[in-house]
Amino acid sequence: MRVFVLDTSAFIMGVNPSSMEGMAYSVPAVADELPEGTMASLRFNTSRDSGKLIVKMPDLRSRNTVRNASSQLGEDQVLSAADCQILALALNLKLDGKAPTIVSDDYAIQNVAERLKLRYLPLATFGISYEFNWILFCPACYKKYPPGYGSALCRVCGTELKRKVLRKLRARARAE
Repeated sequence: MRVFVLDTSAFIMGVNPSSMEGMAYSVPAVADELPEGTMASLRFNTSRDSGKLIVKMPDLRSRNTVRNASSQLGEDQVLSAADCQILALALNLKLDGKAPTIVSDDYAIQNVAERLKLRYLPLATFGISYEFNWILFCPACYKKYPPGYGSALCRVCGTELKRKVLRKLRARARAE
């Protein structure tokens, strides 16, 4: 049986868990990201209430694994709470012996999923071609900071930091 983990973008793009073949999962934080009263919110709530969508919070171990991977890649400042929960839930399902596919157009989610060897399926985009490792740098004094640096400001000159690609690897985990 196919297993899908649906991100906010999946509901916005019109994915309806009630009409999917297979099991559909999501996380509580996705409901918070969907604007109330929209069709996306209605699809989420109706599917959850009818039992076609399983809304589940991932365990702490998987959330920590996602936090570490996103920090190593430099995606930690870009991912929302819902994004991290989606990745952690997919990791939980994989550890439970299932083969989940994350349905999301979010490039940061796809990048971390690639690192964690989780399958993903983009909807309205082509998805990522490369896994990126990001670093932070100061555009004023050019000081570089490692992924996971705790501030958005340069400690030398106080300028807001920017991200740039440090390294890229060919992406492989995308579902076909």
